Amino acid sequence: MVNVKGLYDDKDQLLFLSSLTASNSMMGFIFWIGVVSGLRISDILKLKISDLTFSTFKVTENKTKKEKWITLPDDCFLQLSNYILKLKSNGRLDSSPLFPVTRQTVHKYFTETATILGFTLISPHSMRKTFA
Repeated sequence: MVNVKGLYDDKDQLLFLSSLTASNSMMGFIFWIGVVSGLRISDILKLKISDLTFSTFKVTENKTKKEKWITLPDDCFLQLSNYILKLKSNGRLDSSPLFPVTRQTVHKYFTETATILGFTLISPHSMRKTFA
């Protein structure tokens, strides 16, 4: 039997989040939003800066076309607000993507970080599994 280490407890999730954030804060925010919302990576990458004016926001899921209301925890929203302020100070518009990366780039960062930490089978979809 293969020993699979995944994101099954809060300590491992925090370790993964802090490691992602240390190398790239944007990847940390992608993971954090995914874990607290259960959104698919395609829906997270669709978010615009203007979508996160408040801690509660509406997303129309790309796959199912269902509307879903998301409420971010206060600490997540506060950190994300600081991230957004930095983006705006660098000239990004409200209509700009919050995370201007591809699914493949996110997958690469997640798998590289997971390998370094000794986790296995971690991908962007792991955020949904962790949420569940």
